[in-house]
Amino acid sequence: MSEGQLRILEALGEEFHRLGAPATRRRSAVRRSAVLALVVVLLLAGAAAAAILITRGAPLSAPSAADLSSSGVPLAGSAQLAGLDAADPDPTAPPWDVRLSRTAAGETCTAVGQVLDGQFGIVGLDRVFRALPLGGVDACGVASADGPVLAGARDFVGSGSEEARTVVNGVAGPGARSVTAYGPDGTRVLRLGPDGSFVTVYAGYVEDVRPRVVVVGADGRSHTVTFASSSVYEVADPGGGSPWMVSGDRALQPGAFPDEDCAQATQVLGRTDPSVFDAPLTPEVCGRLGSEPLFAVIRRFVPGSGGHGDFPWGNNPARTLVYGAAAPRVRGLVLSGVGTPRRLAINPRGGTFLAVLDGHVDPRSLTLSASLADGRTETLHQSTKLIGEGGEALKAPAVAAYRDPLPVSQTLPPPFAVPIAGTVSETLHAADPAGGPEWAVRSWQATPSSRTSPSGSAPGRFFCSEVGVVENGTLVRPGPDAGSTPTALTLSAESASGGCDDTKSLERIGPAARVTSYLADPSAYSPQVLRTVVSGVLAPGAGRALLVGAGGPRALRLDANHAFLAVLPGRYWDAQLEISAVIDGRRVTHKTVFDMGQQAQIAPQARAPDPDGGAPWGFAAGTNGSSAFGRIVDGRLAGIDQLTGTLSDGPEGTSSGGQGGGADGREPREVAFNTQGGPVPSPLGAPAPSPTAAEMARRTLPGTTIITGIARADVTTVTLVTPRDVRTLRPAGPEHVLIVVYDGQFFSGALTASIHLRDGRTVTESIANPAALGDGSSATPPSLVRMLEGAERQLAQLERSLSSRRLSAQGRATAIGQLTSIVRVIHARIAYEAEHPGRLPRA
Repeated sequence: MSEGQLRILEALGEEFHRLGAPATRRRSAVRRSAVLALVVVLLLAGAAAAAILITRGAPLSAPSAADLSSSGVPLAGSAQLAGLDAADPDPTAPPWDVRLSRTAAGETCTAVGQVLDGQFGIVGLDRVFRALPLGGVDACGVASADGPVLAGARDFVGSGSEEARTVVNGVAGPGARSVTAYGPDGTRVLRLGPDGSFVTVYAGYVEDVRPRVVVVGADGRSHTVTFASSSVYEVADPGGGSPWMVSGDRALQPGAFPDEDCAQATQVLGRTDPSVFDAPLTPEVCGRLGSEPLFAVIRRFVPGSGGHGDFPWGNNPARTLVYGAAAPRVRGLVLSGVGTPRRLAINPRGGTFLAVLDGHVDPRSLTLSASLADGRTETLHQSTKLIGEGGEALKAPAVAAYRDPLPVSQTLPPPFAVPIAGTVSETLHAADPAGGPEWAVRSWQATPSSRTSPSGSAPGRFFCSEVGVVENGTLVRPGPDAGSTPTALTLSAESASGGCDDTKSLERIGPAARVTSYLADPSAYSPQVLRTVVSGVLAPGAGRALLVGAGGPRALRLDANHAFLAVLPGRYWDAQLEISAVIDGRRVTHKTVFDMGQQAQIAPQARAPDPDGGAPWGFAAGTNGSSAFGRIVDGRLAGIDQLTGTLSDGPEGTSSGGQGGGADGREPREVAFNTQGGPVPSPLGAPAPSPTAAEMARRTLPGTTIITGIARADVTTVTLVTPRDVRTLRPAGPEHVLIVVYDGQFFSGALTASIHLRDGRTVTESIANPAALGDGSSATPPSLVRMLEGAERQLAQLERSLSSRRLSAQGRATAIGQLTSIVRVIHARIAYEAEHPGRLPRA
């Protein structure tokens, strides 16, 4: 019987009890029969409704064992359901359970899903139930003396935030005494299954639910696991948006004072604002906390206002902020001037404090009072005690007038090129080798926009082009798959399927050639490349163009704006294509890709399954610390754009140096971690893209979080702990690399790793979480001593010319000067803290 049916019986239980009273027994006999009939009808109706709403689909695809080799391959014969059947907040939805399995190495693996008629799977956003394959969403880990074997909080998206689900689950271990979950509705004592498995379900996303579990193990010890916890220093947004945080640290830039600290406030990233580029960010401000008890900004920020440097407020709602840092001798802070005076919390880490008020509040009406340890009170009425980069005192800025955010259409940057009327051409057409609609190039000439090009700096005339397919007489950009809606193309200098290049660049660099390969299904595990489209423009005066590298040389016809087009079979997606043309009487050949270069074919050294069941992810590293990651297509790293359904040759991301190492003086580190990914990219000003078919079926979160690592040779395994789950990974390949990929982002919560070494030792490291801005969950900053060691090591390498092979003499001298200054500042800070212990906030 489902939870919904149980609720119906429970609701009617009181009615039966009332009808059973002696005074009403006789006259209620008929009513009892009616109620019994009603119960049957309701139960049947509930079952019928669930059957009607949920249909069955084909099982979801399983990942290859090769993709799971680094994180553990569950053995089919070991799989079993825990039998917990935790109710979904929606009584018509199937219950949730944990599937348990083992690997050949003896690790425990778990997967979260729903149970329908004894089958384990997931009900997608399309209300279709699909069975989950073994290994599809499993996380594997080993027993630990420091807590449960596995514990995590899986997010499943819904049509709205109220339909999203946070499924808290884990394995407490054999003999576990109890597991208690704490959430918005209070306390839940969870039923335990095999190996101490547990599961419970909340409505909403994990950062809204903020659950935690307390596990009492077989030894009686209590372990608390917190998922997406809020900080006592987190400040609510007065408009109901994401909360705010303030970060602070020692000032160690060249020329900084030994007692100088800095602070900066920002809004925490969340579902509604997942991109760091859109988040409001205040300018970093600094003060000398050795000579002053505090420094503070009391300021109104409005849409379009900037701080200084690269810290704009953006088009976010107006807010009046009070933020800064206080020395340990400040015992308390009180803000008055609007409503009841409020006491501001001081974070001992950095001494930072923050208040966020509605933008209508005039900062001139506010007073900040600091109670000092010696009994005195320091009162501030405006931004004060601030110093600039050169040590000069900064004046309080003028109070900005309140204004509302602009419509999105008015926040878009103006086009850098204006089309010239009468130059548009759409004369080049090509048949599709995969049997699709005919392809065409639209080209035009343009002049620089006066709004984006200052007088005297204009690059001259532009030659522009964009490529698409012709449907019903209209040039459109094809969708990512056969079922998607194409987008009509307009004359846009920023077109994703083309662009503009000025005459001087075309003459100096060569043809502006763009190679785009289109997939039949970008969500497929082994995507099929349908076609490769080569388009672009030549410099004026170039002629007799050839496409080289796709079999024999192919002649390219040019239109009136020197544009060209060739549509090739998909097998040429990774070919070394070149454009050859006669310029000033001689033939010149250019590669089709300039900025990124034609990428070398890189084989992955470690693999990870794609959360949406698409092409797996891979990671590789070189002996010099360089690295690359991307999707694995035809056995090598490539890039897949789900929004456009295109494939690019070469990895999605590269790094030229060792990732994450050296800054804290431990070079090389046990594991040099890096965190990549982020929200789904979309054109500026465009709405968030709709879920893909794979996301609909699996209820996965948009975007990705990719954690990679390069391990030392003595690292045997790495146990990765995230708010989502616990996974044990094994370094692979000649450079001992690892990779794990999650759907979505971790907007709060810590990422840590327990690194197991061959000599039996275990080292714990924090991993930076760029999506959790300012919540204190990013990697712990290194000590001053380690920072000094790292800076001195880099300086010595520069002075020995070991790290300056790519630097000019002037660049090398500049780098040495900056590092020398930083070393001097760190020395001064260490000396000041030793001479004045406890006078400055701890880092």
